[in-house]
Amino acid sequence: SYTCVAKNEEGYSARSDLEVSVMEPPKLLPLSFGAEIVDEGEFAQVSCIVPKGDKPLTISWSFHGSHISSDLGIITTAIGERGSMLVIPSVGHRHRGLYTCTAKNSAGSKHESVELRVNVPPRWTVEPTDKQFAQGSDAKVDCKADG
Repeated sequence: SYTCVAKNEEGYSARSDLEVSVMEPPKLLPLSFGAEIVDEGEFAQVSCIVPKGDKPLTISWSFHGSHISSDLGIITTAIGERGSMLVIPSVGHRHRGLYTCTAKNSAGSKHESVELRVNVPPRWTVEPTDKQFAQGSDAKVDCKADG
């Protein structure tokens, strides 16, 4: 505990006792989905654990830098006061990308990120269509796939 004393030229003084506490910012363990690539339709899970840092802690998830919306079919659940789990019951093409866990307390914030890579069968993004061309002319057929 500390005491602060202020005196003026007239000899008057004021005194006050105070407590100083040093807050520790959060520290996170590295994130991992457990597999480098997850097949479409499989279950995926990643845990965000905060082994150090003063409570209370706020732990949140983001996907590509934005808050995770419920329409993605992703579930986040608290694990006690120092963790959070992100679960994707059935991984799809739309789930691939960067997931970030952020832990905050009054001393600061820390984040860790992990990329989910999804193995999906090829699918047309621009499907080829039947075309007719005159013999000897240049021909171009548009098609594009990903996966």
